[in-house]
Amino acid sequence: MPISSLPGLVPLNGSLLEDGRRPDFRDVFGHLAQHSTGVDTAVTRIRLSTIDLTPDEVRDVVLFRVIVAEVNSLSIDAEARVLHTLPGRAPNLRFLAHLLECGTLQVRAAPLAGWSPDFTVFSGADGPEAVLCGFHWFERPYPHRGPALASLHFGRGARVARRRFDALWAGAHDIGPALWDIVTRARRSAG
Repeated sequence: MPISSLPGLVPLNGSLLEDGRRPDFRDVFGHLAQHSTGVDTAVTRIRLSTIDLTPDEVRDVVLFRVIVAEVNSLSIDAEARVLHTLPGRAPNLRFLAHLLECGTLQVRAAPLAGWSPDFTVFSGADGPEAVLCGFHWFERPYPHRGPALASLHFGRGARVARRRFDALWAGAHDIGPALWDIVTRARRSAG
């Protein structure tokens, strides 16, 4: 019996993204964000060093919600302090602080929740349009031997992922002010 004939399975149009090939995760994430008004991300942990979204990529994003499962304020603080001393990385942290200040970026923690894999839903005026699932890694090259795989789905897949994201969001607690405080304190200490 072919897989597509399994009862209850609705084939989803999708693409597999692979480390070392373009477009890669970073290309696709940036392109989708640039054409979205809403971005909803569920990731296991925050890695400040990998955040490199540009103002152009999130220019039209009205709301960027992030849920994290694992949060360690000491490691985020240490990472922020180091990044603020690096000329090529400090602007990314300042931009992150700006997004937190203006309310475009909202961050919540859900330490008792769980999901797999990490995923991001991209929405437009008519609702969810795409979901990117898999390991969320922006830096190039991928630092391990791999594979680092992600998949991109549209339509029904995006709507299902958004519904699941909303349920996680409702049970999570706000850590945006604490994250903003860590990032701005690190900037002040770096001069």
